[in-house]
Amino acid sequence: MTHGAATPEPPHGSESVAFCLRLRAGQAAEYQRRHDALWPDMRQALLDAGLLHYEIYLEPESLLLFAFMIRRRDHTMHLLPGHPAWQRWQAHMSDLLVQDHGVPWRVSLERMFRLEVEAGGDAQQQLGGRAMDAAGGDPLGCAQ
Repeated sequence: MTHGAATPEPPHGSESVAFCLRLRAGQAAEYQRRHDALWPDMRQALLDAGLLHYEIYLEPESLLLFAFMIRRRDHTMHLLPGHPAWQRWQAHMSDLLVQDHGVPWRVSLERMFRLEVEAGGDAQQQLGGRAMDAAGGDPLGCAQ
């Protein structure tokens, strides 16, 4: 499963997933406003389907939205497209996201790096890559 370097390691019995969406120009404030007002039935549908953690970040120059989620391994997210709240939410957001044949353009991401703290406090690094903070800065001084 995939996730970014600055994100938590999923608990046992769960998996992480990362993907990108693309926002339409001039829609960042509205995208934020709509997510700030997430409908209770949409929130509950996501939780009921096995979502444990969900974050979305915007890279403003490219308008790429980076989404990271942790979900139960026995999730039922594949059933969400049949849920009425999901269908309403997709219609509600369609004017803000770049579409591909009637659905939001989406690209899955491959994990390139993970650093986690194991029991006892020892850090374990897996794979390669570099870490960036959510604000786009480089707290480790490794960006080029």
